[in-house]
Amino acid sequence: MLDLETPYSRAALLNPNHCAIELEDQSIDAIITERRQQLDTVLCEISDLETIMDGIQTLHRQVLEKKNKLIESINSHERLRLALWRLPTEILSHIFVSCLPEDKYLLPASRLPPILLTRICRRWREVAVGTPGLWCRLRLAVEHNDWQKRAFCYDAWLKRTQDHPLSLALRCYDNWTPLVQSLLRPYIHRISSLDIDFQRVEQPECVFKDFSALQELIIPNPITFKLLSSFAPFEISIDRQDAFLHLLRLCPNLSSLTNHVAFFQNKSLKPFTHPKLESLRLYGNPWICREPLWGMFSALSLPNLRVLHVWNTSTWPHEEFKMFLERSACPLESLVFGGIVITTVEQRVEYVALVPLLQVVVRNTGRTSICDK
Repeated sequence: MLDLETPYSRAALLNPNHCAIELEDQSIDAIITERRQQLDTVLCEISDLETIMDGIQTLHRQVLEKKNKLIESINSHERLRLALWRLPTEILSHIFVSCLPEDKYLLPASRLPPILLTRICRRWREVAVGTPGLWCRLRLAVEHNDWQKRAFCYDAWLKRTQDHPLSLALRCYDNWTPLVQSLLRPYIHRISSLDIDFQRVEQPECVFKDFSALQELIIPNPITFKLLSSFAPFEISIDRQDAFLHLLRLCPNLSSLTNHVAFFQNKSLKPFTHPKLESLRLYGNPWICREPLWGMFSALSLPNLRVLHVWNTSTWPHEEFKMFLERSACPLESLVFGGIVITTVEQRVEYVALVPLLQVVVRNTGRTSICDK
């Protein structure tokens, strides 16, 4: 607090008629100058306080805005929760399916749908578990690590598919094919798409007994192909073309097949027609076999073939393939030669002349050339 008492203020109090008389110890001008300095200081303090008060008011307003936004968010989510609870099960199931990752095969991870959807609340779990479309795609890995736990998880997952077709990617890293057989036996008749890869398997055993629903098959390596011996009483070997044709015979509903081939030519092959195969992708190894397809096109007919990719097969059976096209009378739309596949422009023009609307693409040496009508 300021002490504003001066001799003049006391003199004025005692004798108002003499308040203007200057006292000897201090002049009025000095007192006024001091007071003005004090007033300037107080005015600065007031300005500082007003600035602080403005800041506090701004902070208060910002905090109030945060409070209002939080209340609005809570209310909107409360309304959303109520709306979700009122959604029919069919609509909620459709929303759940839309939440699935775009990957072709799903990992059974708790942080990802569909398992994540079962961890939100009781009703979401009931709806998710009761929606077979959420569980029809699965990537399985068969190895030593925690197999019993893995098998329980895979089986619980597959049971939720009910009677829907299955798309599976199967990776087996050791000689554990009996475990695969035991796990998948109840579901084998519903597998429509299979990407199968076995590694480090010393003694292949029967894995599957019935591929009646299979429409798509991807075989990434020769070892896996040998494991398909369960298709027939005899063992299928990768170096035989008749094994490949036999595989097609045993998969009558197959519409797509991808395979890495290293066939050696058979002396004679029985003619075979597969009526449903639409897409065939063959990847060869010219350092193992330079003529993997010679003789095979003479026996094979694919009247529904639309896409054919041939990579790294070195020499190419041109005349056989022409007869194959004429005999199959297929609606082939895309013929792709890639890597080391020796064809000529004249040969590719002949293919275009045989098949209406055919587009022939050559992809090698970093360039792509297209031949069509």
